[in-house]
Amino acid sequence: MVTWATLVVIIDKDKRMLLKKASRGISKGRWNSVGGKMDEGETPEGNAKRETLEETGLEVQGLFYHGVLNFHNFGKQEVDFAVHLFSTSDFSGSLLENSDDGGELRWFPISNLPMEDMWKDDEYWMPHALKKERFNADFYFDKEQKNIVRHEIKVIPS
Repeated sequence: MVTWATLVVIIDKDKRMLLKKASRGISKGRWNSVGGKMDEGETPEGNAKRETLEETGLEVQGLFYHGVLNFHNFGKQEVDFAVHLFSTSDFSGSLLENSDDGGELRWFPISNLPMEDMWKDDEYWMPHALKKERFNADFYFDKEQKNIVRHEIKVIPS
């Protein structure tokens, strides 16, 4: 069964990206964009807005929909985690000191993201998101969930 989630790339006027250091789960210790698992009956955009507000204190508007990131985890061929990817530079509110689950929030210059402390797939899809492209992607991780065995990104012509 596929678990659905959202991810929101937030860029400020100074060309910095907001990242959250996960404090629990499979991503513990890694920097990620904000987002989370979808509730039953929730739309992807509704989930993206709710999760962003809960995790950061920011209200996002003008979400740009990039597509779906499919994750084939722990050496499996089937998709077990699928993520609707959004981005925006349109937000308001006051940034929380820490996310709702205790994870640290920090702005990083786009030119100096902590890639060594992020998921391996980020280096593949993030350039497409930063160019405002629409795309779908598949990432196949090894059994230890440390390395990408194979990936495929399909850019959707505009």
